[in-house]
Amino acid sequence: MFVRLGRFDVARRVWVLAGAALVLVVSCWACAGLPGRLSYGGFMAPAAEASRAADAIRAEVGQGGADVLVTFRNEGLTADRPAFREAVEEALRRAPKGTVDRATTAWSTANPLLASLDQHSTVVPVLLRGDGETGRTQSYLALRDALRAPGFEVSWTGPGAIISEIVQRSQHDLVRTELMVLPLMMLLMVFVFRGVVAALLPVVTGVLATAAALAALRAVADVIEVPYVTVNLVVAIGLAAGVDAGLLIVSRFREELRAGRTPAEAVAVTVDTAGRTVALSGVVMTFIAVGLAFFPLGFVRALGIGAAAGLLVGALVTVTVLPALLFCLGERVDALSPAWLRRRDGQRDGVLWGRVARAVMRKPIAYTCAVSALLIALAVPFLHTVIGFPDQRMLPAGAPARVAAERMEHDFAVSGLGTLQAIATFDHPVDRGRGHADLLTWTRNVSELPGARGVLVAGTTGNKAVIYVGQSHRVESDSAKSLVRAVRALPVPGGSGVLVGGASALAVDTMDTFYRLLPRVLAFMVVTSLVLLTVALRSLVLPLKALVMNALSIGASFGALTWIFQDGHAGRLLGAEPTGYVDALAPIVMLFLLIAVSMDYELFLLLRIREQYRLLGDDREAVAVGIQRSGRVISAAAAAVLVVTACFATSGVVMVKEICVGVFLAVLIDAVLVRAVLVPAVMRLLGAANWWWPRFSGNSHTGKGVRPEAAPEHAARLPAPAEPSAERQPR
Repeated sequence: MFVRLGRFDVARRVWVLAGAALVLVVSCWACAGLPGRLSYGGFMAPAAEASRAADAIRAEVGQGGADVLVTFRNEGLTADRPAFREAVEEALRRAPKGTVDRATTAWSTANPLLASLDQHSTVVPVLLRGDGETGRTQSYLALRDALRAPGFEVSWTGPGAIISEIVQRSQHDLVRTELMVLPLMMLLMVFVFRGVVAALLPVVTGVLATAAALAALRAVADVIEVPYVTVNLVVAIGLAAGVDAGLLIVSRFREELRAGRTPAEAVAVTVDTAGRTVALSGVVMTFIAVGLAFFPLGFVRALGIGAAAGLLVGALVTVTVLPALLFCLGERVDALSPAWLRRRDGQRDGVLWGRVARAVMRKPIAYTCAVSALLIALAVPFLHTVIGFPDQRMLPAGAPARVAAERMEHDFAVSGLGTLQAIATFDHPVDRGRGHADLLTWTRNVSELPGARGVLVAGTTGNKAVIYVGQSHRVESDSAKSLVRAVRALPVPGGSGVLVGGASALAVDTMDTFYRLLPRVLAFMVVTSLVLLTVALRSLVLPLKALVMNALSIGASFGALTWIFQDGHAGRLLGAEPTGYVDALAPIVMLFLLIAVSMDYELFLLLRIREQYRLLGDDREAVAVGIQRSGRVISAAAAAVLVVTACFATSGVVMVKEICVGVFLAVLIDAVLVRAVLVPAVMRLLGAANWWWPRFSGNSHTGKGVRPEAAPEHAARLPAPAEPSAERQPR
């Protein structure tokens, strides 16, 4: 099948290239309409209790909630002075029409907690108008630009202000990173291929895959929320996956040319070997990406759709468009090779990988135990990981919304950012009689819960009341999460129930959703990967070994992430202050990315080893030669991912930085420790059992492996290569 596809690419190259140009044009046209449809939301599950609590406060009570918190400060006046009050109320009256739904002041509610401890500041919780998070964020931006109070310092924080600043920084980071990553990627490819023309080809596949991924996001943006932050991650995935696949194809084509094949024969062999690997890898990773659709968060679903489109199109491009380009170039694929990069021995790197593999296989038990112990040690910090929902600490130090939040925590008795917002429903109106007594009873019971620090009735209407519950612990702590569950479980006297929201409640709901769906998602990813790997490798042992290897590298990267960002070790070197927690969305996204990347490299390596095993029939030599011939390509592919993730890790948004640093560490661990050391050691210990396959009638794959005389499938259909001519020797 793949040989025929390679011949089709050659025979119909004009149509293939024209189709690719058309797809690129259509994708760019679709991408042009994407920015106007991106969302500021997508981080909360609509059905989560915290989301329903926020909606109920807005729709059913109309007060007591806050999209943004506006702080007015005057060093010369105190909040009890008429001039202070008049200035604040006049500024609010001049707010642009249609932006403010309700603004609550210390004077309208007689609430002393809205004034600072030194009385020189007051905070105004504001409910904004607008359709969804995006509409309310647009109202916030208009209000922020227009709201002024002469003589006052006005600062903004709260959920809307924090998300808005995260998005603005993400947009800025995306443009800056794209300008950084493409030249660096090009330089890396020039170094790998030692030629400008060959280096351009993987970058072309990366650009095509990225354009297709963004076009897919545009197609679904009217159906699901596509947050701005998702675009950064989808671009990173598209570029890295496209370049990785293109690198494998170009490397194999050049290898076949130097073995003496004609360009047409080299294309056919390349598509039948490297192309088969890319196609299988693309299908595996696409199915893994589809697993993200199980999570009911717009951010995660959009990432899954965009990544799946990029991975699938990237694989398709590398087995169709790239071979057509390679045939057109032929020997000119090595053109424009700078003299300073030329080597007499182009296989030196591969020989080094082969030597490492043989050295490891001489002492497989020692290397297996040492590397496994190291990976387990790296994973240990993950055992004390604290999961939190994105707050002001996701922004870099000095960001206006973060500074305003930190000043509120210092200046006010109760910070609005850390409180729980509960909306309780009673059987009777809460402003009189029995309903009022029930409300007092319930608030008193809440105040007596462990960890509660002050209870405030922030708004009432009919038989509903909004109650703020202060807490004495950080919002991401286990104590804060326990308080959320305790308030939810506390019966409402004479009432029908309570909904609890706030940052701690959002973290609880997100992780509860994650843990509830994780078995289903993991089962989908594992079963899909096992089936596809089993079909590709014709072995029942190697796919299971691949899953164990992936679990070790993923655990190590998760542990390193906790050690850096939560515990604060080396975080400042990366431009990130310690957060004290790991963002709730990071483990979900990283789980997909790391499984996909690990499976990708595992498949690249094992298919090359299997190809050698079919030729040699000797497991030990097949592992050594397979690693020798694929090691340089895998290390170059890993370097491409490292370049992309390192560039995106310069983001000022800690959530993006966490994900990119986690992937960077995982790829580094995977390439250096797992693929180079652990894989050959374990395969040496397993021996012929690596290729165990149940004996079926007519099946030549026995428990002892394939007969040594068996040859690769493409060898029977293509003429043997001639001896390499002088001009085809590696430069």
